[in-house]
Amino acid sequence: MSSDGMITRERPGVIDADLADKLEIAERVRMERFHRDRRQWEALADDYVEDSRVRTTWFCGTGRAFAQASRDMMQRGRESIHLITPTDIRVNGDRALSESHAQIHNRSVIHGVEVDMVQYCRFYSRVARTPSGWKLASFDGIYHKDTIVPTNPSDTVPIDWNELAGLRPSYRIWAYAISLKGYEIGQDELGDDRPDLLEAFYAAAGRWLQSGE
Repeated sequence: MSSDGMITRERPGVIDADLADKLEIAERVRMERFHRDRRQWEALADDYVEDSRVRTTWFCGTGRAFAQASRDMMQRGRESIHLITPTDIRVNGDRALSESHAQIHNRSVIHGVEVDMVQYCRFYSRVARTPSGWKLASFDGIYHKDTIVPTNPSDTVPIDWNELAGLRPSYRIWAYAISLKGYEIGQDELGDDRPDLLEAFYAAAGRWLQSGE
């Protein structure tokens, strides 16, 4: 409201700079997963800065290498769909952090039984402003829990649960299923069942946001 009591409105088309950055970052974060799911490998690689770092249950390397590894994984018969909701985005100059709620959906055949699996997780990225816009400088999965059900309700889940006894509860089904494709999954991935790892991870991300180190 102006000093003379008249109601004023923002000019149409004018967006706060901080909000504009957050919208662009959210779009980049969403499209990175879309490009992977739709097999758009060059676009996926271009979502990242060249010296980026990606870490998931099955991969650790640069964003460009991740695009190639994702192509290889699909050729080996492991293909998933990602649902992602960028939730917390913090911007400081040319650096930003993005944390997103996410689900990974996969349909596979395990020991002759068709199953649906869901990994509930969060995706966390450091994001950097570049001459061609905001791009991901990192990508990390933070795992919460996973589930598995047979697509035919009369089937039994085809897993010997004794084989999962030593695996992390935040991603044990996922780790088991991926291992059947020849991938080795470590026990030190980020997960809600390891708050010690998360504390150090978040602290390092906060330092990077403030100082770039």
